[in-house]
Amino acid sequence: MNLIELTIGREAESGKLCIAVGGKKVLAGDADSVPKSVSREHLRHTVSEEGHITVENINIENDLYVNGFGVERKRVGHGDRIELGRDRYQLEWDVLDRFFCLADISPLQQVWTDYQAERLRLQIRERRFGVLRSATGILTTAAMILGFMELGGNGNTLRLLLYGSSFAVTLLFFIIAWRAASRVPLQQQAAEERARKAYRCPSCHCLFNLQNFDLLRQMKKCPHCGAFFVATTEG
Repeated sequence: MNLIELTIGREAESGKLCIAVGGKKVLAGDADSVPKSVSREHLRHTVSEEGHITVENINIENDLYVNGFGVERKRVGHGDRIELGRDRYQLEWDVLDRFFCLADISPLQQVWTDYQAERLRLQIRERRFGVLRSATGILTTAAMILGFMELGGNGNTLRLLLYGSSFAVTLLFFIIAWRAASRVPLQQQAAEERARKAYRCPSCHCLFNLQNFDLLRQMKKCPHCGAFFVATTEG
């Protein structure tokens, strides 16, 4: 699916470069700066959601060149030379860049993934601690059961050992819980702050709300600078 589509050609009356985007036409350059070999609708310039830029000849009678070679359709980048018509009118990239700005948000996916993984790690840590804390109840229950049983000297020793172990474990977990009561929320806050600082527009560097990456991508463009979101992929 194309994120941006420009139709480029020559405006007959003025001889200027005409760029149509979103139902609007904008003229660029000086009068009669574009040769007549460039047609009214000569080139279609598109940008995909992955950030791929493609030029396509609109009419088979048109001449389109990329880096000196005639093409009908080709993926290009800012280092490529694009020429139109038999007179090889060169299309300047800075002219095209005035009409759109791209912001590659693919690195933000890793920021979101790392943040979610850290949150999950802290949640699992808290739950595991809760499971371990239940061990004190098991020891206490075992000691109470022995208390109702008629046991000899060894039984009394075992009962005292269980009570003592239960008390020691309870005290240990109380100390751990006391420390974790402040440490875990601080770790959660630190993880959120790190994610917030990194979760920003690559174009204008304004901060985004910390939301799911898929929802961010659905916004299509930055609400601050208007840069169009692309998520490039390798290969």
